Amino acid sequence: MDHARRAPHNPRAAGARAVKRFLGTTLLFACGAWDSPAEAQRTQENAAREADDGFGKSVGNESIGIYAGGEVRGFSATAAGNNRIEGLYFDRAGAVTDVIVRGSTVRVGLSAFGYPLPAPTGIVDLELRRTGERAVASVQLNSGDYRGTDLIVDAAIPVTDRLSVNFDGGLYDDEYVNGADAWFVSYGGVARWRPVDAVELTGFFGRYDYGDEEQAPVLYPAGDHLPPKVERRRFFGQQWADWAGHSQNLGALVKASLGSWQLAAGGFNSRFTRDSYASAWYSDVSREGVGRSFLLSGVDQRAASSSGEIRISRAFADGPRRHWLLTSVRGRDVRTDYGGYALADLGAAEVGVPDPRPQPDLAYGPLTHDRVRQLSYALGYEMRWPNVTEVNLGVTRSDYSKIVRQPGLPEARQDERPWLWNAAVAVMPTNQLTLFAAATRGLEESGVAPANAVNRGEALPALRTRQRELGIRYTLSANWRLVAAVFDIAKPYFEIDRTNAAYRALGEVSHKGVEASLSARPYESLSIVAGAVLLHPRVSGQAVDDGRLGNRPIGRTGILIDTAIDYRLGWVPGLSLDLRATHEGRRVANAAGTLELAARSILDIGARYRTGIGGVPTLFRAQVKNVGDVFGWKVSSGGGFTLLQGRRATLSVTADFQ
Repeated sequence: MDHARRAPHNPRAAGARAVKRFLGTTLLFACGAWDSPAEAQRTQENAAREADDGFGKSVGNESIGIYAGGEVRGFSATAAGNNRIEGLYFDRAGAVTDVIVRGSTVRVGLSAFGYPLPAPTGIVDLELRRTGERAVASVQLNSGDYRGTDLIVDAAIPVTDRLSVNFDGGLYDDEYVNGADAWFVSYGGVARWRPVDAVELTGFFGRYDYGDEEQAPVLYPAGDHLPPKVERRRFFGQQWADWAGHSQNLGALVKASLGSWQLAAGGFNSRFTRDSYASAWYSDVSREGVGRSFLLSGVDQRAASSSGEIRISRAFADGPRRHWLLTSVRGRDVRTDYGGYALADLGAAEVGVPDPRPQPDLAYGPLTHDRVRQLSYALGYEMRWPNVTEVNLGVTRSDYSKIVRQPGLPEARQDERPWLWNAAVAVMPTNQLTLFAAATRGLEESGVAPANAVNRGEALPALRTRQRELGIRYTLSANWRLVAAVFDIAKPYFEIDRTNAAYRALGEVSHKGVEASLSARPYESLSIVAGAVLLHPRVSGQAVDDGRLGNRPIGRTGILIDTAIDYRLGWVPGLSLDLRATHEGRRVANAAGTLELAARSILDIGARYRTGIGGVPTLFRAQVKNVGDVFGWKVSSGGGFTLLQGRRATLSVTADFQ
């Protein structure tokens, strides 16, 4: 799968294990060679203490917030194409490896106010790693979920006071709740150069290679019932059906402030390959747990995107008011090769029970070639009047073209040239209170068709979306802040059509809801970040009127609450305790809306201990996730079920070598 962070290894691959031992020894030796003063970096990372609100913040390999998983107001901001790298438009074909990313922030509601050209489904903004004033080599060793092992190294080197580089690498031996495993190897770097004080140039490269990533079956029940409970960590897929390939991202950014003129530009290339691909599922699973086992296999599946943005703005002073005019050009060129799959019917089988079958002869067909070109031109205006009001306006003309070339069929083409816009206003009646309103029209991506659809793997067309919202921010004191909003988002709804098994637009889905965030630091030693969203999702259209589709979308929940607390124990220097509690309501689990997943609450607890060993700042991190060992299912588009993560303990050691 397209992981957000990874790097590889599989215990079944002896050669990869030898590489891991060699690289690990080499990297640790290199880190120990630093003998100059250094600043701690990774040992100080803490998502709960760095988050400004409870909507979504990731730092290192930890995330908090109701939208931290990328599901923003019930929609995926990542799948919608609303990705940014340090504020600049970036079209993601493959995930950016975590070894070069310090963290990410979900910008939605008031947190997106003043953000150039916002998107209806929110924005996920990545922050690349930086160096400090002095050299640091950080080494992190993790016992990952289910005893998988990770080794991560980051060398942050300020070459001069204007040039700095980060070199990063990671080795991962991943184990999953369904018993599958995989190996990953990540590597990359970030270079930054400031030729003068007001100009910064950034270049980066990041890649992970992966292999032997086993694919556990997705379960599709025969009726209005959940799959039977299965044993976790017991793999019942086929050992020969796995993924192998790579994800690679590279790019360059320029940011300059030249008097009243500002320039921001970035160019990026992103690709994700699956040299070998497999998808397994059981269809028509009975209450007793018997279904029919299918396995889809493919080779040379590839997605590649070249994208970027050039943005120029000019600032004007008008007494106490400050005005900005901006112009922006964004573009992307996306090529996707998919299909040619071989489908194997492995017959009846019991879910949760290992049932190895010999690999059949698989004959692959020709690939489908998909190309998307999009160029957007935008003008924007922003005005800030301190302690009085702010205004943000934008208009965009987008030129979108999609061409699909399927074997044996005529070329299919879709062209769109929509006008899009955004408008937002905020007023500050008091120093503590901000009121805001916003509306946005956008053109967003729709993801890809799932494996059990006849058009499996198809990159779906970009479609128009809209959003309206009203909200407040109230600062109770310097250490207490409340943000709340009501919103209404609408976009086309994709699901599997029962008449022809195609995954396509069957109507419109609207998400109306209320969200709130509370961030507080009542004491210097205590940080609290909480978020909640109440959602009313509904589907409308002919398919609903005909009874082919329920009026509630699959996978959505009506309530989601996320609370993170971090407490530093004053009587034990360096020790802090933390917890994260999440609650989600019932989720619709089939297209007809007649099946639901039960509500559930999950508690994670942990501790950090910061100390020095031989003068080296060191962090010991321990966590127990899903303390109550809650058993549950996750449901995806099409009504497929996969296992929820169970209770697991993790331990990591991080050292910042000086």
